[in-house]
Amino acid sequence: MRKKTSIDWLTVIIFLALVIFGWMNLYSTSGKEGDTFESIFKFNAYHGKQLIFIAVAFAICGFILLLDTKFIEVTSYIIYGTALFLMLMAVLFARETKGASAWFQIGGLGIQPTEFAKFATLMALAKFMSRYNFSMKNTSDMLKAAGIVALPLLLALLQNDAGSALTFFALILMFYREGLHPLFLVFLAISGFIGILAIFLTDVTGISFIMVAIILLIGGVSLYYFKGKHLRLHILLSIYFCIIPLVVNNVLKPYQLMRFRVLIESEESLKKIQEKQKESGKKIGRNMDVSYHLKQSMVAIGSGGLFGKGYGNATHTKGDFVPEEHTDYIFCVVAEEHGWIGSCLTVGLFFLLLWRITYLAETSKSRYARIYGYGAASSIFFHLMVNIGMTIGLVPTVGIPLPFFSYGGSAVLGFSVMLFILINLHSYRVNILGDKAI
Repeated sequence: MRKKTSIDWLTVIIFLALVIFGWMNLYSTSGKEGDTFESIFKFNAYHGKQLIFIAVAFAICGFILLLDTKFIEVTSYIIYGTALFLMLMAVLFARETKGASAWFQIGGLGIQPTEFAKFATLMALAKFMSRYNFSMKNTSDMLKAAGIVALPLLLALLQNDAGSALTFFALILMFYREGLHPLFLVFLAISGFIGILAIFLTDVTGISFIMVAIILLIGGVSLYYFKGKHLRLHILLSIYFCIIPLVVNNVLKPYQLMRFRVLIESEESLKKIQEKQKESGKKIGRNMDVSYHLKQSMVAIGSGGLFGKGYGNATHTKGDFVPEEHTDYIFCVVAEEHGWIGSCLTVGLFFLLLWRITYLAETSKSRYARIYGYGAASSIFFHLMVNIGMTIGLVPTVGIPLPFFSYGGSAVLGFSVMLFILINLHSYRVNILGDKAI
């Protein structure tokens, strides 16, 4: 007997709206005045290549809807292992592009395995965490789940792709939904706080007395709060917090540190820092003029005003003032052409998608689907916030794409598959709930 399915068409419509509007903005960046209808199919341009991947994504998504949900669950570890293998091959054999060894070149098209590892990691986590007796309160279970996330994260770092590595941290939100103790979130927040302080308060040659004082203060408050209990744990945490500034200032590259500093430092201060880095013998690296890029991004967004300049009229963005306007800074095109109204509608459409994803996760009557759904929501939310935050100076530029908008065939395929796996998992809920399912 054929199983019943109930596809959530509202989610599909939102997906199509995002993909179509995203492609239109990409076409605006690569299209030229006077282009004819045939230019849409110019497959050597960014929009033409993206169109190929969108067509492939639609075909794959249609195929996914035909799969039995049990097949998806059974093959979770296989898909995860395949994604890790491809990432490892990229580390070993991929040609370096923009400082990262993360892409395979196939017939003029770039394939980035990390984008596939994102949904593959969600599948592996959902499979592992939905097993009988799994609990985030069990240290062994928690560490194994963290290990599933850590493997692709480390491989992304080996590819020198820090932006993609950061996206895996978003899954901490899903862990929290599944029972992770809130203290772990506090611990990560403190770690990030110390890391950011280390960038701004530490000299280029080492750790400052201010950093030591701050760490000791955090440790003292924590020790007082717990009234001396778990002294060994406090000692280990203090050592860990002291190591963070050393790692930040000796592992991160100068241009990566500059991307943080540019958010609050003046131009004079930035120049002095670069001079110190040169004197200390550190290589400055690429993209050091990040202050200029950020300013141009904000100028482009502000120039759109309330209603924008109109489709195809992003003169500032298309005038080569804004870097990577077809990838990292694609939101500048949206804001300049469609203004504040268009930007709000775009962000609203994304939040509508996130609402539907969490709805599908909660109403899917299997733990696998719920875990996978919240993982997908966490990942898309993180990409959305960081990408838009980059363009308006709230977060440093880290090379994270805007889902369904940024140029990149692998990203379009990855996010599309990520979403339609969840739609498939939810569509089979009628077999659990019976004919009265809503």
